[in-house]
Amino acid sequence: MNQEKTIILAEPVGTLSSALHNFLTEKGYHFIKASTLKETLLTLQKQRVDALVLDVSLMENDIGFIPVIRGIEDDLPIIICAETNTPELESKIRQQRIFYYHINSFGIQDLEMAISNAINGLSH
Repeated sequence: MNQEKTIILAEPVGTLSSALHNFLTEKGYHFIKASTLKETLLTLQKQRVDALVLDVSLMENDIGFIPVIRGIEDDLPIIICAETNTPELESKIRQQRIFYYHINSFGIQDLEMAISNAINGLSH
């Protein structure tokens, strides 16, 4: 029995969910939009999730949210998306055992590939 894969798209505005809608639908992935950290945590506590795509702006540069997620779901693939990048922020985030760090200027195809790899359990 093939179980539907679920992804949380945690972002304040909805830009990622709009850009990824066709890709996620074509792949048959179920996605849940969360616009706050609280909403993201409540969703993680309520149901099984296969991957989390998290906009760094939702965390307001406070990476302390990632260890909280790890406390709920230790093996969850976390993909962090950033509009702008600083070496310091990227370094701090990568130390948190994330699956992938995506800079939006890399393009949507790069993010789609990271999501597919995360869902299929491939290392990135």
